[in-house]
Amino acid sequence: MKVRLAEESGFCFGVKKALDRIRDISKDDVYVLGKLIHNPQVIEELKKSGVRFVEDIDEVNSGTLVISAHGVSDDVIVKAKEKGLEVIDTTCPLVKNVHNITKRLDDEGYRVIIFGDKKHTEVKGIKGNLKDPVIISDYSEIKELPDGKYALVSQTTQDVGKFIWISEELKKRFGDLVVSDTICSATKLRQESAERLAKEVELMIVIGGYNSANTKRLADICKGIVETKHIEKEDELKKEWFSDKENIGVTAGASTPESVIKKVIDKINKK
Repeated sequence: MKVRLAEESGFCFGVKKALDRIRDISKDDVYVLGKLIHNPQVIEELKKSGVRFVEDIDEVNSGTLVISAHGVSDDVIVKAKEKGLEVIDTTCPLVKNVHNITKRLDDEGYRVIIFGDKKHTEVKGIKGNLKDPVIISDYSEIKELPDGKYALVSQTTQDVGKFIWISEELKKRFGDLVVSDTICSATKLRQESAERLAKEVELMIVIGGYNSANTKRLADICKGIVETKHIEKEDELKKEWFSDKENIGVTAGASTPESVIKKVIDKINKK
């Protein structure tokens, strides 16, 4: 049995930057707002080191507040500083770029359409800075959108092909639509790499948090091509998945540590 790892997989630079930052600071009185990154093993490691995780800024009255790689709206950071908290912002630079683009478009009078997951932290942060945004995960959600001045952006970890299709459909309705492709380069490379590998194997194993948007997107893309299993860690592998399989492909989301990928590949090789 041959096991191949996708050329582009695992930690992206935004995730690595966030982790390096929090590992460099003292863990005394440190709180992370939300999940620093969407990977349960990493979160557990940080908890053991003394980092505390909160879902609301009102839970923190002193100390250091770390903003996750997914970012927050500007008012959250203002509120944190007003409370006297030291703020360490680990927002991915590419997510910051989406904030800057959408705020500028909003100021210029465009109604911003965000292609993304309404419940995702990144989308909530982008939305929080805008007057009247529209959030969609599918074109069908905006068939009744009234005439107006619109701009389209994307959550950084969305499906590239779907974003292109939605932008083309919207251009047919709104000729002056402004489109900003804000899907990050790491997401694009991982999706392209996973798609190529999926076409050459009999089974794809996608590793990453079940709450990780970019990992779920990788799994969805691979499922459209070949039998695919999405797992978080090596313990979830099942022997029967590999019966009569000679070529196995492995990829991993942008929040998946190299150590987890190695453990999965090692266990597959023992099947």
